[in-house]
Amino acid sequence: MLIQDVLKKQEEFSDAEKIIADYFLKEGMKIRKEGIRSIAKKIYVAPSSIVRFCQKIGFEGLNDFKERYLEELDYSSRYFHEINPNRPFEKKDKEIEISGKIAGLYEETVLDTLSLLKKEVIEEAVSILNKDTIYIITLSAQRGISENFKEKMMKIGKRVHILNQTHDIAFEMDHGNPSHCAFLFLSYTGESEHVVTYARKALEAGYSCVAITSYGINRLSALVPCSIPVSSKEKLISNLGNFSFAISSMYVLDVLYANLFNLDYEGNRKRKKKSSENESIPTVVSRGRKSSNPELNE
Repeated sequence: MLIQDVLKKQEEFSDAEKIIADYFLKEGMKIRKEGIRSIAKKIYVAPSSIVRFCQKIGFEGLNDFKERYLEELDYSSRYFHEINPNRPFEKKDKEIEISGKIAGLYEETVLDTLSLLKKEVIEEAVSILNKDTIYIITLSAQRGISENFKEKMMKIGKRVHILNQTHDIAFEMDHGNPSHCAFLFLSYTGESEHVVTYARKALEAGYSCVAITSYGINRLSALVPCSIPVSSKEKLISNLGNFSFAISSMYVLDVLYANLFNLDYEGNRKRKKKSSENESIPTVVSRGRKSSNPELNE
């Protein structure tokens, strides 16, 4: 959840806290140069009330809150000015218009996601996932995205298992070796009880974990130290197809795959080539990996 949403919802806020929240929402980026005494004087509350308010919503104090809030406001102002991620096309649009708008959505989503990526987080995630086996835990809606990542990884000799069933997850956690295995959790909201519960269990069992989730405040990103944010401007209910999250997640997974590939570029290139060559050998159940299109064959 974004800080702005917390300030707007004002759940379990006292009257004084509602005044503080309303001030932050109204002033926005203007609070950058304001100190705690200046704000307190303007809205007639004690400086200590502002500190307690910031701590109540998960921050150490005003400076910590300001840093995250201003960063979020800056993020919210970027991208998606021409394309609405929740409603990228209209009923009146013709086929080619829809095609162009979806292309624009892809571009905006990838650029939005790129703006959220941090070098040190990607480096940490790659280090964590550079294990013999990677377990992915997500909801069924993201299984297709995860399968795409799994197939790429298998072609460079990495084992990836997508776990859905409770008994499968419990078995792998109990019998896996944290030195050789890592967990990857994928959840847009970061509030899925299924994903959050097993992220906690994996961490308690000593496994290194990576999370891919929405930008902002949620239980999964608070729990997993190495969390990679995805484009987070798509609503949960009013969207027309979960386009943005799927695009953003696939991009992040491809970034992770490419960086893992790069750890042993020549070795992985050879493994990938051998895997593709093996696919081109016809079997009794498949015609093999070949095409009648000369542009696709080597």
